[in-house]
Amino acid sequence: HVPTKTADAVAKLEEAGAIMVGKANQHEFAWGVTSQNPHWGNVANPVSPGKVAGGSSGGNAAALADGLCTIALGTDTGGSVRIPAACCDVVGFKPPFGAISTNGAFPLAASFDTVGPMARSVRDCALVYSVLTGRAVPTPRLAGVRVGVLALTGFEDQLTALGALVEDFVMPEPEADLTAVFMAECAFTHISWFPARRSEYGPDGQLKWDAAQKVTAVAYRKGLDALEGLRRKVGEGLPVDVVVSPTIGREPP
Repeated sequence: HVPTKTADAVAKLEEAGAIMVGKANQHEFAWGVTSQNPHWGNVANPVSPGKVAGGSSGGNAAALADGLCTIALGTDTGGSVRIPAACCDVVGFKPPFGAISTNGAFPLAASFDTVGPMARSVRDCALVYSVLTGRAVPTPRLAGVRVGVLALTGFEDQLTALGALVEDFVMPEPEADLTAVFMAECAFTHISWFPARRSEYGPDGQLKWDAAQKVTAVAYRKGLDALEGLRRKVGEGLPVDVVVSPTIGREPP
C-alpha cells in the first residue's frame, strides 16, 4: 500500500520544519499491544531487550528510545500511543478525541481514533502537540491542581509536595459496553478486505476480525449511545483536573 497523500498531522510538522526520517513498524493494522508483526517482524525494545515494545505504535517508541529520532507520531485508538511509550520509557500523549486531525491516517475505529505525539521528554511532546493544535504550551504548575488517583503510582507524595491536591478518584462508567463500538468499526474499516482476503492477515488479526464480524447492530447502537453519554458527562466537568494511574499493570512481557 503506497499512500497517495500526506496525513494532515505529518504535513503540519513538516510545515513547522520537522524532517521526516522514516516510517516505523507497528502491530498489524494498529490493532494490538505488542508490535509483534507477522509480516515485518517484531519490534525490538531498546530499553528492555527481549521484551515487547508495546503497541500498536511500538516502532515509534523504540526509535525514540534508541535515539533514532527526536519526535514521533503515533495513533491511539485504545492505548496505542500510551502503551508503547510506557514499555520503552518515553513520553506518549493521547490528546482529546478530535483535537488533532486524523485525515490521511489509516483508520481503525472512527469513534476512537486519535493521532498523538511521542517524544523523549514531556517538553518535546508538548511542543509537538502545540504545533499540531495551534495551542500554546502551558506553563507547568501543580499548585492547587486537583489530582485524582485511579491507582497508586508511587508519585503521590511528590505531587503533594509540589502543591497538588491529591485524592482518590473513580472514573464515570459508560452505561453499555463500548467494546461493541470499537469491534464493529474495526470490521467496517476492513469490509473491503475481510473476510475476502482473510488468509493474508496474520493469525492474531484473523481471530480479531473474525470476532469483530459478529457484533450485533443492537450492541453497536447501545454502545454508541453510551459513548456519547459518557463524553457528554465528562465534558460537563469532573471534580478533578488531572487523573493519574499506571499506564500498564505489569512489566512488559
